[in-house]
Amino acid sequence: MSIFQFLSLKRRSLRYKLLVAFSLMSIIPLLIMAYFVTNFIFKDTENIFQTTAIVLFTLWIAWSGYILIKEIINPVIDLALETKIIAGGQYDSKILLRRDDELGDIANAVNSMTGKIRGYIGELQEYSKKTANLNVRIHRKVLTLTNLIRLGDLITTGASFDEIANFATERMARELYGGFGAVFMKEKSGKYFLKSIFDITGKEVATFTLEAELPFMEKLFTRNEYLLVDARPQKKPWQRELKEKLKGMNAIVFPLKANENILGVVMLGNFAEEFSFDDEDVEVLRAFEKELILGYQSSQAYEKVKSMEIVDNLTGLYTYSYLEERLEDEISRAVYYQRPCSLILLKIDEFGRYSDSFGVSKAKNTVRLVAKVLNTSMPPVGKAARFDNDEFGVLLPELNKRESMDIAEDIRKKIESLEISSDPGDKVTVSIGVGENPIDGSSAKEIIAKARYYTEKAVEEGRNRVVGWG
Repeated sequence: MSIFQFLSLKRRSLRYKLLVAFSLMSIIPLLIMAYFVTNFIFKDTENIFQTTAIVLFTLWIAWSGYILIKEIINPVIDLALETKIIAGGQYDSKILLRRDDELGDIANAVNSMTGKIRGYIGELQEYSKKTANLNVRIHRKVLTLTNLIRLGDLITTGASFDEIANFATERMARELYGGFGAVFMKEKSGKYFLKSIFDITGKEVATFTLEAELPFMEKLFTRNEYLLVDARPQKKPWQRELKEKLKGMNAIVFPLKANENILGVVMLGNFAEEFSFDDEDVEVLRAFEKELILGYQSSQAYEKVKSMEIVDNLTGLYTYSYLEERLEDEISRAVYYQRPCSLILLKIDEFGRYSDSFGVSKAKNTVRLVAKVLNTSMPPVGKAARFDNDEFGVLLPELNKRESMDIAEDIRKKIESLEISSDPGDKVTVSIGVGENPIDGSSAKEIIAKARYYTEKAVEEGRNRVVGWG
């Protein structure tokens, strides 16, 4: 094998190159030594000591050169190998090269950079964990808000309390990641009965045993907004007693209160070990509790008004009193969840003159046609009512003023284009005002008054238009 082939095979190792370099550098002194040995040692024995000294000196010089080169090259090689390990991702490695020259400075600089990289990686990992946790929390809040909006839709569409309780119980149980939820309502006799339950614990929670403990819990609500027992040490006697009664269950219990009267109880829990409710859990579950109270009151009100005259006989729309009551409920809900709620109020232009020209019977038929337009133009959660002879209102939960004005404009155009009869003069238009909570008031009466003000302003500006500002 030639020297060039050897170098080619070992080109990645400086140690082999050092050996070759030493061999090449040693040729000249060895040749000189050979010359002396040949010409003096064997020819002139008188100079043997002098010649021997020269040979030894030559060998010493060659060896000293090798040692010096090795001391320079070996640290460089070690530095390169350690740097390669660090470059491969092992940032915990450290270059152990203690020198006071330039190589020591390089080793210290690399160690310093490696330490900074470790710090940056640690910060990135911590940031990644925080981002992941934040994403989970955002996802949970979005899911919770979606569920609350859907629950609110059930309430506004007049769903029964059974439907409302079942939906809320399922969503609350799922919020606990493997928990259960139950709603108990209180009878006039003071006894509690199970209204709804949703259980995904796999433990088959026996609700009849929980019912027996509710009177004990009810006494505690006079001093506590809610009851909570979990993995944390229970300091108060009632907490220890309740934990014993619940047999290891993590639970949070809310009273359903109206005017300081307990209507029922919501109980939520799971059997997870080392589980503790945090403030966010309590906040979410209390939002469901508020919706349940509103749902119960709404269903009770709905049952109450069913026995009253809440529908206008002529148009089939709701009456003014019913819409005013529903508007008050929606305002309360909108304030709690910081959501919009709007009211459209429209008046048939010059209805008295129209009635005089075409007769009372024709005027009534026109009122029915206007009511039909309202029924087909509002969203599913909206409610329309006839306020007076020629005045109507439309309640629009979850819609702001701009969205409501768009709907009002659509209604105005449809009424303007109504073909009431073949008579070209048989046409009607409407002037419309739009009010929104809380911009135009914080109560039903205030918003209705403001919407009526905008309607009158539309009349003053020439009729057949929508006004919601100014």
